[in-house]
Amino acid sequence: MKKEVLIWGYLSSFILLLGAIFLNHNFVAGKVLYLIGFFAFNVGYLIPLFYVVFKENQENQIGLVLIFGILGFIAFLTGVSFFVVNWGGGIVLIYIGAGILILAILTIIVFARRFYETHIDSWFPVLVFGVFIVGSLLIGMVHRHVMRAFTIRNIESVEMYQLFKLKNKVLYSKLISLDTAQVINSNTYVNSINSIKNETVNLIDYIENIKISLIKEVEGDTYKLFDGKTLLNLVPVQSNVEINTVSRFMLKKNVGKAYELKSHIENYKHLVIELTASNDTLLNKVIELNLKTESFSLGKVSSNKSWEQQQFYDLPLITVLSELSNIQLKISIVECEVLSYYYNLLNN
Repeated sequence: MKKEVLIWGYLSSFILLLGAIFLNHNFVAGKVLYLIGFFAFNVGYLIPLFYVVFKENQENQIGLVLIFGILGFIAFLTGVSFFVVNWGGGIVLIYIGAGILILAILTIIVFARRFYETHIDSWFPVLVFGVFIVGSLLIGMVHRHVMRAFTIRNIESVEMYQLFKLKNKVLYSKLISLDTAQVINSNTYVNSINSIKNETVNLIDYIENIKISLIKEVEGDTYKLFDGKTLLNLVPVQSNVEINTVSRFMLKKNVGKAYELKSHIENYKHLVIELTASNDTLLNKVIELNLKTESFSLGKVSSNKSWEQQQFYDLPLITVLSELSNIQLKISIVECEVLSYYYNLLNN
């Protein structure tokens, strides 16, 4: 093995590791370093290493194993490229390619008797790369289960919202019936009810548009896969790791949707409180808790961020979608409580 190839292997492994660390901390240079290190390792070290082993072992079965190893490498490289640039299918290709590549490397080590006659430093970068692949797969498995949990939570919030939406519709119809039966002697109640109803619809639709725009921002051209299914917001796993895009969309200075959303929620809360009885302590508490826009104190100074930061910073797509669905649910709960309040008041 030429010394230049070994040096290239160590250098590219270092760049790859540095890029992974930067990606974990959401540094801008993370993607660039990761891709450079990955391509440098595979093209500048792994392929020459396979070629040398193949030439030295043409008389045995390693040649066939090397073919599968290179195929696995190509699939893995393509999957990582798709994964980093957030194209569909990246996770599947990474799993398939990494599995083939690990099996090929282990088979070569078992078959190549010359491996035991060479210095371990010739194979050390391969061992480092193998550990990196295994670690990535284990992290990916944990990540997938966490994302699945948030997906389930999102579906539950959407289903609960639909239930409250139906209940609110029935309550609103009953209130209109009271007005038609001339139980209500003043238009004040009707105007208040209609104002709350219209503002509720506008705010929930506004949040739904944020969810759709956010999916488009992260998914790009693959959004066409979800036409007609935006209610559930079920998205591929690879889109859930695009944290930087989500943070920029929600928290970018002056144009971030999180700041607009907070303003809309506060305006809605003030309107609801203004149009309901201020002496109803329990109702006001329900409104305040469901429409709370103050940040929570988490005990550490670094964690005591604004409401926008706590809700939407450094979070993957499905987590933010789940939170937005939960806000929609809370708004529908407030509407239900207010309509119930008016219905009980007018019936009495």
